[in-house]
Amino acid sequence: MTGHRPHRSYRHEAFLYRDAEDFLDGALPFVRDGVAAGQPVMVAVRKSRSDPLREALGADATDVHFVDMAELGLNPARIIPGWRRFLDEHCGDAQPVRGIGEPVWWDRRPHEITEAQLHEALLNLAVDPDTPLWLRCPYEVGTLTGEQLAEAARSHPVLVETGGYAGSHSYGGRQHVDDLFAADLPRPPAAADGVALPAEPADVARLVTRHAAAADLDSERTWALSLAVREVAAATPAGGTLQVWAEPSALICEFRDPEPLSDPMTGRRRPGAAEPDPRGLWLANQMCDLVQVRATPDGTTVRIVTWR
Repeated sequence: MTGHRPHRSYRHEAFLYRDAEDFLDGALPFVRDGVAAGQPVMVAVRKSRSDPLREALGADATDVHFVDMAELGLNPARIIPGWRRFLDEHCGDAQPVRGIGEPVWWDRRPHEITEAQLHEALLNLAVDPDTPLWLRCPYEVGTLTGEQLAEAARSHPVLVETGGYAGSHSYGGRQHVDDLFAADLPRPPAAADGVALPAEPADVARLVTRHAAAADLDSERTWALSLAVREVAAATPAGGTLQVWAEPSALICEFRDPEPLSDPMTGRRRPGAAEPDPRGLWLANQMCDLVQVRATPDGTTVRIVTWR
């Protein structure tokens, strides 16, 4: 399954494992071979998976960059920037690198899993094919649904199990990204509160803070949400709307505007110091729990989710 021969191009694999022992059987030689070959390795998984792996690696663990995916991937839109930072630091001069990243697990919230699945599809666009990154994405077969595993096969060209490889017959590539990105979100409830855009920033802030108080958000989270919503509102063209409503588990702020967004990577690339933040989505992704973006023939939907 692994070897010391350096890879020269991007590999994106779904690693299907049964339990903690099977995870180690697949992850440990993959990481050890990378370390032995002098390849930088980043492991972004939950601590329940990283702690046993770190212990099994022994002294080799000091050469591995461990990241808690429960923190990095709290908002799945932050994961690609995390991999980009790793590549920028270690992949110069065509240096081969390896990674393990597990963004989907059984007890994530449904909205988080949906966005993690979009993230996995976007990884096929986010990394240039000539980048020597070997990325293995674990999926725990015994705890995920059949549809979640089928989605893994659609977003990864290669499927790996302990003992062998297989090409994914359902891999969708760019078309799959387009299909996910064009899947509209459910319409807001009829009782949702809202304003037409453009609107005064003070009016937007009052709308958000009023609902945040009703949802019992603390002052720090209210400030972060209000800032993000004002930034997105300022970048939303005329004719758009902002609606706010509460669900049992979350406060939702949703923008809809008639202009379709063409780039599904918007908000996942860090703008340069002199560059604008398209639609305010980079800031929203850094400040908020979850940001969902969809583009349909009717326009663009941006939904900012704050967990209660």
